[in-house]
Amino acid sequence: MKEIHVALLGLGNVGRAFAEYCRTTGDSLSPRLNIRAVADSSGGLILDSYEDLDRILDQKSQRRKLSESAPAPLLRDATAFLRSLKPAGISVLVESLPTNIQSGQPALDLLTKALFLGLNVVTVDKGPLIHGFEALHSASKAGGSSFAYTGTTGVRIPPELSDEPVLEIAGVLNGTTNHILTDMLERGSRFDTALAQAQTDGIAEPDPSLDVEGWDTAAKILILAKSLMNPATSLAEVSRVGINQESEAFIERARASGQVVRLVGRARQSSSRLRVSVAPELVASDSPFFSVTGTSKIAVFKTERGEVVSKSRSGRDAISQTIVDDVWKVARKAT
Repeated sequence: MKEIHVALLGLGNVGRAFAEYCRTTGDSLSPRLNIRAVADSSGGLILDSYEDLDRILDQKSQRRKLSESAPAPLLRDATAFLRSLKPAGISVLVESLPTNIQSGQPALDLLTKALFLGLNVVTVDKGPLIHGFEALHSASKAGGSSFAYTGTTGVRIPPELSDEPVLEIAGVLNGTTNHILTDMLERGSRFDTALAQAQTDGIAEPDPSLDVEGWDTAAKILILAKSLMNPATSLAEVSRVGINQESEAFIERARASGQVVRLVGRARQSSSRLRVSVAPELVASDSPFFSVTGTSKIAVFKTERGEVVSKSRSGRDAISQTIVDDVWKVARKAT
């Protein structure tokens, strides 16, 4: 394979960053990724040239819909767009729509259809995995397609765990909250000040609730648990505590004892049920979480043989490379 033809569903910050990454690093990617189709909520389009993609990305950066800048009429029906991809030689659909943590829609239905149609799918959208993990894997099997979602978990699942029962997963999985807690500890910032600075720096979203209330960490640890432990566990079963002004007292305790505070997601077998939780924890210097500062992330997977550690960094290039790696993975499986 010298080139993989890709369709991009979702043209927000992550989707555009991935497209730009493919263009700027194209010659160093092997196989090369060629974005041949794009779609947003207004419709989809098969592209004729790189110039068309450049114009669309520029318009999308100005928050304009694809329908306002498309060089040709759009396919307004989502199913029709998905059906048009394979005849155009496109084998992989990359989905980066805004996450709907309540239901996973509309992405869940779209990805299920794509997999049934035999399209290989890569997603960074946590919603479909939270609410349709088993359905997506069933659709993948039925359609003879491949499915990858490394971008939804914050860290890669180590390949050595493929045949190893996992007893417990613990991780610092949200870069925004870890950055805020690091700022509070190292600079003595109050929570509101650290959050405002993270928003100014583009690290925290204008509405940071998914991060600081622990929803993002809950989603990531849940997807890891579904992948390795129990796919039937639901988001409603996750015990969740985020960070806020009350975390300032926790920070003071950490400073006085030579510890740090991390927002930790955990999934562990307890008696006959799986317990999944998110909460700030005091972390001592002998923990692998102690040195994970700023927006970095880490997960520790405990098995009967010992522990396996997976680390990752944050940022647009990092998530773009994660998508690239997943595209390569599903394309290799399909050959």
